[in-house]
This record gives sequence, C-alpha cells and structure tokens, in this order.
Amino acid sequence: MSLWTGLIVTVGMVFTLVPNIELIILSAFLGGIALGPKHGFIVAFVGESIFSALNPIGSGLGFPILYIFQIVSVGLSGLIGGVLSKFLSRPPSYIVSTFILGVVGFFLTLIYDVLTALSFPISSGMTEGTIWATLSTGLVFFILHLVSNTVLFGLFGPSLIQLLNRQLEMHGLLRGQHAS
Repeated sequence: MSLWTGLIVTVGMVFTLVPNIELIILSAFLGGIALGPKHGFIVAFVGESIFSALNPIGSGLGFPILYIFQIVSVGLSGLIGGVLSKFLSRPPSYIVSTFILGVVGFFLTLIYDVLTALSFPISSGMTEGTIWATLSTGLVFFILHLVSNTVLFGLFGPSLIQLLNRQLEMHGLLRGQHAS
C-alpha cells in the first residue's frame, strides 16, 4: 500500500507542470485494481492528500473545500478500480476493455473536475448564476482534461491491467484474494 501511495504522489509531481495531463486518477484507479476496493480507496485518498498538500504549484491545504473534494474524488477512483477489478481482469475483448476504460476514465475525471470547480463558488458563497459562470469559464480546461484522461484510460488501461494481473498471479495474489 505504501508503494502504491508513493507511486500516486510521484506521478502527480512528475506531471505537475503539464497542464491538464495527469496520471493520478489512472494511477489511483489501477491501485484499486491491484489492491481491491477498500485498499484502493485508502491509497488513492492518502496519495492525493500528500500530493495536493505538497503540490509545488499551490498546496490544497490553503483551500479546505478544494482539498477535500480532490482527495475524495481521487479516492473514489481507487474504490471504483477495486469494484471493477474482477470484471476488467477478464474482459470480453481488447476493444470492449478499451471502450469501457475510456468511459470510466471520462466519468471519474468529470466527477473530479465538477467537484474541484465547485469548491471555489461553494467556499465563497456564490449564487447559482455565478456557479454556472465559474463552470463555463473553465470549460476549455475541463474538456482538455476529460479528453486526455479518456484517451489515457482507453489506450493504456487495458495493457496496464494485463501487466498488473500478471504480477498479481506471479506473486500468488489471485483474483478474489485481495485484502479487504
């Protein structure tokens, strides 16, 4: 669990200066596949907590609602990875796996983007009209983030899941024997 938490933090730091391209959500999701839902949530939650607190562009600790929304949404990515792990370990085909993972990546990123975008209007007491203005202002960034994560999940997810499964089998950690 500590290695996977460190991976999430490291991947976050490596891509910090690349706008709207990040591998934290995918890494958290894969952590859930490797470790199961409970431990996947924990490593994703803790990994994002550390990354957001230490982010060189700006610590999430200065914005408590943003910080909470970031760690909860990334934690959810680890949880969902764990929930889908049995299904994704033996998908019907590579094409189906690519499509499913692209859709999952899209929705996990959408949840992250909506929650983090809403954190400022919620914390500053903005009205409904200004919330929509805030969301529409970031629309270009949301679209780039959604597209990049959809592509990353779809292109790399199936191969990474196969790699994880081979490693789990090689070390005697067969499906269904995840620590709960």
